[in-house]
Amino acid sequence: MQRTVPTASDRLLRARDRFVASDPGLVRLVSAVRAVLAIASTLGVEYLVATTTGTPPLVPMMLGAVVAMLASFGVVDATRAGQAVTLCFLALSMLAGMGVALLVDRNRLASLTAFVVVVFVAVWVRRFGLRYFVCGMGGFMGYFFALFLSLRPEMLPGVAFVVAVAIVWVMLLTLVLLPIRNDRVLRRMLRSFEARLAGLAGTVLALDGHALGTAERERAEARLASLLVRVNEAALVIDGQLGTPAAVADDDAARIVRRAVFDAELAVTALTRVGPGALDCDDARAVLTALHGGRWDAVRERAGRVADRVAAPGPRRLAVDATVLADARADWTAALDTAPEGALDTAPEGGPATVGEAAAFAPAVQLFAGNLPGSAGTVTRLHRPPDPGRPASRLSLTTRQAVQVAVATAVAIAVGDALSEQRYYWAVLAAFIAFTGTATVAETVRKAAHRIVGTMIGLVGAIALVPVLGPDVAVVLPVILLSIFGALYLFRLSYALMIFFITLMLGELYALLGTFTVDLMVLRLEETVVGGLIGCAVSVLVLPTRTRSAAEEARRGLLDALAELLGTVDRALRRPGPCEDLRAGARALDAALHQTLLLGRPLTRTWLGSTHRDVVHGLTACTAVAEHARRLARSAEGVSGTPALTAGCARLAQLTADAVAGRPVPAGSCAAVLDLLIGPAGGAGRGAALAREAGLLAAELPALLETGENGPAPATVGRVRGPDGAPAAATVTVVDGAGRQLDRVTTGDDGGFAVRVPAGTHLLVAAPAVAGPAPFGEHVHLGPGTVLPDVVLAAPLARPVPVPVPAGVGAPLRGPARAVGRACVRHA
Repeated sequence: MQRTVPTASDRLLRARDRFVASDPGLVRLVSAVRAVLAIASTLGVEYLVATTTGTPPLVPMMLGAVVAMLASFGVVDATRAGQAVTLCFLALSMLAGMGVALLVDRNRLASLTAFVVVVFVAVWVRRFGLRYFVCGMGGFMGYFFALFLSLRPEMLPGVAFVVAVAIVWVMLLTLVLLPIRNDRVLRRMLRSFEARLAGLAGTVLALDGHALGTAERERAEARLASLLVRVNEAALVIDGQLGTPAAVADDDAARIVRRAVFDAELAVTALTRVGPGALDCDDARAVLTALHGGRWDAVRERAGRVADRVAAPGPRRLAVDATVLADARADWTAALDTAPEGALDTAPEGGPATVGEAAAFAPAVQLFAGNLPGSAGTVTRLHRPPDPGRPASRLSLTTRQAVQVAVATAVAIAVGDALSEQRYYWAVLAAFIAFTGTATVAETVRKAAHRIVGTMIGLVGAIALVPVLGPDVAVVLPVILLSIFGALYLFRLSYALMIFFITLMLGELYALLGTFTVDLMVLRLEETVVGGLIGCAVSVLVLPTRTRSAAEEARRGLLDALAELLGTVDRALRRPGPCEDLRAGARALDAALHQTLLLGRPLTRTWLGSTHRDVVHGLTACTAVAEHARRLARSAEGVSGTPALTAGCARLAQLTADAVAGRPVPAGSCAAVLDLLIGPAGGAGRGAALAREAGLLAAELPALLETGENGPAPATVGRVRGPDGAPAAATVTVVDGAGRQLDRVTTGDDGGFAVRVPAGTHLLVAAPAVAGPAPFGEHVHLGPGTVLPDVVLAAPLARPVPVPVPAGVGAPLRGPARAVGRACVRHA
């Protein structure tokens, strides 16, 4: 078996792919570059305006830089019109904060008290949306800088002019000169998706080179699992970007891209699970090598070569998956080529780009600045509806955080002021920022800890670097801008690294102002430690949002999305045909999985650093369930369901809905569904593939659903359908061999019923509630936890037929059983 050694050019291309894969859409890189350009150019504009008007440039330049940073980092509206409105609101909120500071600046106690009120309002207004989040930050920064710069009332008109100049310039720069093009962002995201697919192919090749049981093999398998999660996250980001204005030509193109990305993800997942010996064939390895190198034309060509030359099932399956990948890439490339080049977003704010005759495309997730959302949405659901027994639970997330921040700020002012009357605001900033972008205790504590660590490392770096560079503006200013770039680019990777660069920047800034001393930097560290510890204590003691509760809410959201998807699968099986809702439901499930992993990861480690194996196993089960549900949705397209298939999917949907509603799911419930699906899964064709995926899903679900043996005994469940396949209203009666009626129930709106009978073979009769269909009667094996195939009522009969009796039953039914049968026939 021939193995090629990568050349220097191959290594360079793979390094580029790794860089592109690490930043979907290059969102972090573009955001950091735009922010640095905005800050640098705003500094220049404010300097020119100040020198022209004869004003000292220091204050205008500092305020302009703050406005540019807030505008670049916080304004995330989807349209240019929305961004312009948010920038205007940002300017007004900053001036409002400064005005409040000037009203109380003569009284220190009033000034500090107003600081707490401003902080409370700045956090509380987040409930109204992202625009108000930016406005709250603007008001806070306006108040802070009014105190920091010791502004006086007569300086306010000049400051308002400085802020207006900065806002106008940032608008011109970001909306006219350097606008964000949603279609180009989507293309870069797809390029990143391709790079992650290539990384998976390389990992599969590396995995094949390690023997089973070795440490290298285990590391490669762990990397493979991590890359699969990252591929899913990239696909989810693309789905969110498809919903932004002007990202694609129309909703049809968005659906094509969604379908192609969905198929590619499923194909690459199957490709990573090639059986042993599949890569012993040189042609099969050549397919993966071409995919690893991003040579898509070669992927298709070499996959065709495998299909022509190789008869072994493993390599042929690999070739099929690779061909699906190449076809999917061709589909999304063609769909993007239909978008008009040079089209800027002109859709109204908050509205879809286009709306055709079909339903408008709805993304599975709303992106935040090109990234997946944080945990705030899940935690918001946690506090709704409130718990009547706990009055504090009536508070929304924003109100709770506003109270927490106000308390933390008040304590930080008191303790920080004791350390330094002049620099107490560092403690306030540390306490305030700990609650920005966090929603749970674990997130707040982690952010505060990272801020302390980053400040400590940055302190060492600043003390070492400042004496070397000196106070020369031509040297220090580029270092400051590079530090800002590093902070913003690494923000989502490591908050500690961001604070390291911020601390380094502050050290250079103080050197530029001639106030840098080691004691000053040590004081900053002390104030930061105080503020961070206060933030941690308040998050734990004052209206805490427990991480475990939030993780449980995320798991409930995952089950809710799963129940919705399974219900869609059930409907698709009963009415075969194109169903875009299947892929949309699968992507909604992926969004819920992202939240589950985001909130569950902090629980995988104990306070002592050891692994919490139960949590790890639970998250692994969530990932496996989402993967099988994804494949189930794809398998259900265009398949006409048999009674066993539709019954199994309907029962899985009901079990997950019961778990979401808090109803106990007895042990063995999923096993009963699995028993029902074993027969269909052993066949051939698309129906068998669907049954296998449903069975695999049922095998993984007990880790998320079943509550143990102490719950109520599970009932026998089923569903009644009419001749047309729609749910039918009927009365279901179960009679034992002696003619005794064991149970009698009426079906629900979905045709479902549940009867509780002892195990055994009993007569089950379904009498329709309306005239038309013929009744159903059959001897079936029933018992606790049994899932019956759908009971399908036949078309009307010309005359009653006797209820079928299974072989081995010598005497006809007598007494109550016969009466039930006659009643059912008369009812029809």
